[in-house]
Amino acid sequence: MKTKPNGVPISLVFRPLITIMKIFIFLFSVISLGVNPEKGFSQNKIITFDSNGKYSIEEVFEIVKKQTDYTFIYKSDLFKNTPKIEVRKGRMKVGDLLGKCAILTNFDFSFTETGTIFLKEKPVRPETKIVQQPIRGTITDNDGVPLAGVNIIEKGTTNGTMSDFDGDYSINVSSSDAILVFSYLGYHTQEISVQEQGTINITLEESASTLEEVVVIGFGSKLKKDLTGSVSVVSSAELEKTAFASPQFALQGNTTGVRVINSSGDPNSQPEIYVRGIGSWQGNAQPLYVIDGQIITPPTASNLDLIGRSGNQPPPNLFTMINPDDIESISVLKDASSAAIYGSRGANGVVLITTKKGKLGGAKIEYSSHYGFQNIGRFDMLNTQQYKDLVQEMYANNRNPNITIENQLYGRDAANDVTRRISFSPQFDPESPFFISDNTTYDWQDDLVKKNAITESYSVKVSGANENTDYYLGIGYDNIESNLRGNELRTYRASFNINSKIKNWLKVGLNYKFAYQQQDTEEVGLGSLTTVAPWQPLYDASNEFGFATVLDPPSDAWERTKKYGEGSKRNYLAFADLNRGIFENSRQIGQGYVEIYPVKGLTLRSSLNLDYVSQDRISTRTYRTNIFDPAGLDPKDASPNAPNSLGSFESRANYFYNYQFDFSAVYEKSFGDHRFVLTTALQDQFQRSQNKNLSGNNISDIRNLNRIGFDNDLDNNSSFTGWNERAWLGYVGRLSYSFSDRYYLDGSFRRDASSGLAPDYRWGSFYSLSGAWRVSSESFMENVNFVNDFKIRAGYGEAGNDEAAVGKYAYLSGVATGGGSVRLGSGDGNGLGTYYTAASLKDFPNETLEWEVAETKYIGFDATLFDYKLNITMEVYNRTQAGIQQIVNLPLSVGTNDPILNVGELENRGVDLQIGYNDNIGNFTYGVTANVSFLENEVTKLYNDQPLYSQNQFQRTYRVEEGRSLGHIWGYKVGGIFQTQSEIDAFYAATPDSGVQDVSFVAPGDLYFQDVHGDPTEEEPFYSSIPDGQINSNDQTEIGNTIPAYTYGLNLNAGYKGFDLSFNFYGEGDVQKYNYNRAVHENMSNAGPNYGISVLDRWTPSNTTSTMPRAVIGDPAGNNRFSDRYVENAAFFRLNNWQLGYTVPNSFLRKLNDPVNSFRIYVSGQNNIYIYDWKGIDPTNDNFPLPKSFMMGFNVSF
Repeated sequence: MKTKPNGVPISLVFRPLITIMKIFIFLFSVISLGVNPEKGFSQNKIITFDSNGKYSIEEVFEIVKKQTDYTFIYKSDLFKNTPKIEVRKGRMKVGDLLGKCAILTNFDFSFTETGTIFLKEKPVRPETKIVQQPIRGTITDNDGVPLAGVNIIEKGTTNGTMSDFDGDYSINVSSSDAILVFSYLGYHTQEISVQEQGTINITLEESASTLEEVVVIGFGSKLKKDLTGSVSVVSSAELEKTAFASPQFALQGNTTGVRVINSSGDPNSQPEIYVRGIGSWQGNAQPLYVIDGQIITPPTASNLDLIGRSGNQPPPNLFTMINPDDIESISVLKDASSAAIYGSRGANGVVLITTKKGKLGGAKIEYSSHYGFQNIGRFDMLNTQQYKDLVQEMYANNRNPNITIENQLYGRDAANDVTRRISFSPQFDPESPFFISDNTTYDWQDDLVKKNAITESYSVKVSGANENTDYYLGIGYDNIESNLRGNELRTYRASFNINSKIKNWLKVGLNYKFAYQQQDTEEVGLGSLTTVAPWQPLYDASNEFGFATVLDPPSDAWERTKKYGEGSKRNYLAFADLNRGIFENSRQIGQGYVEIYPVKGLTLRSSLNLDYVSQDRISTRTYRTNIFDPAGLDPKDASPNAPNSLGSFESRANYFYNYQFDFSAVYEKSFGDHRFVLTTALQDQFQRSQNKNLSGNNISDIRNLNRIGFDNDLDNNSSFTGWNERAWLGYVGRLSYSFSDRYYLDGSFRRDASSGLAPDYRWGSFYSLSGAWRVSSESFMENVNFVNDFKIRAGYGEAGNDEAAVGKYAYLSGVATGGGSVRLGSGDGNGLGTYYTAASLKDFPNETLEWEVAETKYIGFDATLFDYKLNITMEVYNRTQAGIQQIVNLPLSVGTNDPILNVGELENRGVDLQIGYNDNIGNFTYGVTANVSFLENEVTKLYNDQPLYSQNQFQRTYRVEEGRSLGHIWGYKVGGIFQTQSEIDAFYAATPDSGVQDVSFVAPGDLYFQDVHGDPTEEEPFYSSIPDGQINSNDQTEIGNTIPAYTYGLNLNAGYKGFDLSFNFYGEGDVQKYNYNRAVHENMSNAGPNYGISVLDRWTPSNTTSTMPRAVIGDPAGNNRFSDRYVENAAFFRLNNWQLGYTVPNSFLRKLNDPVNSFRIYVSGQNNIYIYDWKGIDPTNDNFPLPKSFMMGFNVSF
């Protein structure tokens, strides 16, 4: 069935944005052809350096002559004894390059319209014979790393020198009035007056006008200017401004087209990341992660055995085991033309994480630390008196004669007091001896929600490099106290890498990372804490442990008599204190590689990557806590075969082994203006998982819960184990071509095999083609001075996905053992026959199952304007996921598990836009970057068009229907509230409701619902689009969409001398969610749980304008059915993080005799501004909301 997608069609967004692109390009053309040439326009031609190096002035001129039509005229001895200049890999204007050269010499230059550059000596003022003044110092970058090869010139003279390998220099100047000019390609030139100084230490700032950012892509890297695909990058500088335990959160608000969902405030929860929409409802739709070329696959329910830490929590986030301080950059490959190099693995995007290496210079020691606290919000609930009044009103409003407060609540007709206290709530009965007359209110949030929970982090790094070898060593420790008691996270990390060029033709390297993590798992979510009856306490001084019991202590036989009525809840604080639950992770990632350069331009690289993960969920339950649980068993019955046991122990361990071998060959060749880069590679990956479960129910010693063991007691011990394997093999080819840094063309091909598919369908081929046109390099753009760079890009690509099938071997059937049958008549007079054990095939195999294929088409542009101050990037894309591997329901009569078929199709359409501006006013620098991403998601094909429900690894349930968004919410629509009995009679007479069993029980204050659809017809087999005058399940309809129509980010930064300030905002718009906590807090249909303070505004005869229905036991009108009553606007605007820092001037640090290279102190915060309309604590997760934090830290290097 085809229906119109919810919300504003994306085409209405596309049209004006595409129009803007056309106007933008048109204006460039008009300006290019209509502006008259100005004097000196030729200085804007671009010169490209492919590598770092030192060049004489004459060599620089030769490079300019080769890349342009210029010629030079100058005296032959003009540059005699002039030092060489240091040039970094990149590109810059001819005028800027000659300006750098001029600083080293004593000449002026001028351009002519014929392409000739004249050079002549400047007039030199007569030098006075004086005693020269010696000056010395050290030159570093912002990170305190020494800069070698910096040019230092006494202004107006030819007196100059260069900094050495350690960044040190010395020069004799003519007088105290001299001015020293410090210049280095890629950095801002500085002029310093000598005056009476003997030591001048300088920190050079990187120059945006010449800085060429290197972007990591699959099997290599490129200059950002040369990209043809869609790639977003987050640098280490941006990472350092965040304090998230997991590096993925740095993508939020900093990258377009990437939605990062904070699944929970749990410090170890794995974020959901969707690159340009959701690619599948079946299996895993998360991106592929690659760390330093090594593919890292977190365990998910769809592919490997998953340990659940708790019912409230998503899978563990293994990326918290990577120290964010060790990361150099994060690149996100967003389109298939970029990700196709990963073939079967890149259908949902690729996240490339590159870790730091040692930089040229001596040993550098860095220490960083931060310490802070965090808090979460809380729910406002009824006090004890309000709770009692509400329960009384529920029964008073009841019209069902079979339900009375005396019998159904008080339990007065119960057989005895034991039954009464187990099954009813005599605590409400004023005539009962169990009546609770004390109106004291206990809010468990006071004790189970920790205030000012501590977060702390410590990290030490040692790094350095010389011309042949670089090294990096880092260790770190994080301790994050959760705001929910019993959920602390401790992480220990270590890493090192070393890369050494042993010969001119040989380079080797080793990279290793280790992490150990321990997390307490005895917490409970706010949803459970808040619904405890407000008269139930947590503490009791008379108890030997100090906690209030939930059951009465048994006098003889164990009787589960509840002390606080049917709403009695487990004493979570007692359970957390008297039991032990922890989750342990350890991970080791190792990589070794060899690079060989047999001929010029050819690089052969072979690498072996190993990844080993161990997880262990350890749980010790002591039977002494049974009395704190309303469902607690008699300790003698908890272990039937060990009546004297004091508890039980379980260890559930998972082990993941990941092997990856890569071999690649990269050949680079230039022919004049033509440049080719050919990449070929082989990638072999194998993964194995194993689980082991050990449990024992005869524990005799619980004095130390950290030291629990049990012996070989077969009657009370149990165990099981299992394993899974999956493998891939891929061949890769990519050709990149560029002409004169103006025209670019990239093509790639990858052929992959997956162990999850049958041999005849195992191999898949995936292609991509993308190109770019640098308009700004055309001759007609030379006179457009405000345009530094303008490039148009477009591409098409394919990538595969096998996540629903790999590891499940869907083309084979598993064998079920343990069953059997009876063959009648044994021949020995046995009429029943003999039982024979047998095996059966339990699955329905599909030998023709194929790859899912993601196709992406896009077009966009990048513009850098006004002396590199303004940057604009815009892209329009369409991403189609075809052949989605969907589990199809078979009739039960088939007798097998359901098969996987290629039947689904999903489309994501969107627009990404980012605008940034950076400038300075004297010593004050500032920058503003804003981005917005529009998205429309639509299911375009299903098996027999039949709607279905599916769940991903984050327990997120999707209802899937053709023509609708994957994120749509399905339920009833509220029509209004009955105000009179006549309205009730008239409505049900005309529109009967199958959800109402007896309309005589319905009263004013109840809700009624809309008749939206009709029963299925032959033309519309699932529901009719025409209302049929009755309300039933077919009247459910789309009532919201959990996929935001747009996400946006805003980043602000400013600096003045040593101070820096940054803000990172993130928001989502046009998005809805079902408020599950509110559905509980406003249910008002039973006497067990407590309710939110909002119910005080419920409908009553004196409050008829309320939109909240009346309180009534049993909910006779179905007020609490799944409907838009609880669907809310989930849009928000949040200050993700902010930071205010101060860097101590190097001039001060040098007075300490150089023990400290740099020192920075800062204060920061997270989520301190959170704007939303959500009727709860956090539209992201009310059960475990995101904390608001404040921190203070510092970074120091030696």
